[in-house]
Amino acid sequence: MIWKDADDRSGDIAQLERLLESAPEKHQSRISKQIANIRSGQSGERRAAHFLGREFGTSQSIGIAHDLRLELGDEVAQIDHLVIHRYQATAWVLETKNYAGRITCDEHGDWTVWNRGKPRDIPSPLNQARRQCELLSRWLEANDIAAIDKIQPVVLISPTSSVDRSKLPGEAHVVKSDNFGEWWRRQSEKLGTGTALLMMGKHFLKGMSEEAFEALGQRLAAAHRPSQYDWQAMLGLPSSRGSTEYPAAENGQLQPQVADVRELTGDGPWTFQTAAGELKVSRIPDGRFAIRNDRSDVMIEAVKTSCKGRGQWMPRYRNWLLAESEITEVIRDIISMVARSCLERRES
Repeated sequence: MIWKDADDRSGDIAQLERLLESAPEKHQSRISKQIANIRSGQSGERRAAHFLGREFGTSQSIGIAHDLRLELGDEVAQIDHLVIHRYQATAWVLETKNYAGRITCDEHGDWTVWNRGKPRDIPSPLNQARRQCELLSRWLEANDIAAIDKIQPVVLISPTSSVDRSKLPGEAHVVKSDNFGEWWRRQSEKLGTGTALLMMGKHFLKGMSEEAFEALGQRLAAAHRPSQYDWQAMLGLPSSRGSTEYPAAENGQLQPQVADVRELTGDGPWTFQTAAGELKVSRIPDGRFAIRNDRSDVMIEAVKTSCKGRGQWMPRYRNWLLAESEITEVIRDIISMVARSCLERRES
């Protein structure tokens, strides 16, 4: 059964298309790229949702939630597809990647996409899926949901992609989206009849009746908190009121840095100069990005506002950790917010 469909992104695309019509020419390629990224992501997730619906959509023992965003304090679990079995006490967190080309993982756990013979380093999608599993587990615990004993990460790739599995960790699951149903059945068969019956009995004793299972799905769907984006701010576009550019743009502190955000390749570190100080970014081993900032009031407020609900605050190191899917927008948001704050202070 389908508990939740994917969110409609047409509003985001419409907002970006309006910005594209009115933005100066120098900003248009950035807006067009963001529109293309949204459409590409939607395409991959729709394809995966289609295959999942075809396999499990009418099942009364398997629940599916697409595009699920769960908040846990200042942290967010962003799950492309969640699959839960009523009897097996197991959930599968599916991380969808719509890469074109061949995907490889070396013995060090470093991932690469090869397209037309050219390599491109990418953060580990397996670590990203594991991270969502960890957050989901903590969310379930925080909400007193004890029906799930095991959460497994799975990376779904496009049916037209290929993957070199020779050096994947033994526990890694990388599956083509059109083959997930068959893969899942093979995993279930490994349990054996006795184990499956034991699990069924266990769950009936724990109260996972059909009604309880549906209630779990309703609770997950009700907890979903959709993302809301101010694309004009996130892309560092000039405001329609007042000055046509932020003041920092006049001396090259804003727009060149915003344009460079998309060039985050390798491990860094990177330094972005804003109108109120430096923003420092580095990639950590699990593929996420760490953000540190100068201690000015403007910078502190901009970083906190931009990262809250989209990243994880690390009190010990006094920095924020963000996923690859969030980092570009967050940096643009911080730089734009700093510029606006500085402009407002000058005008006051």
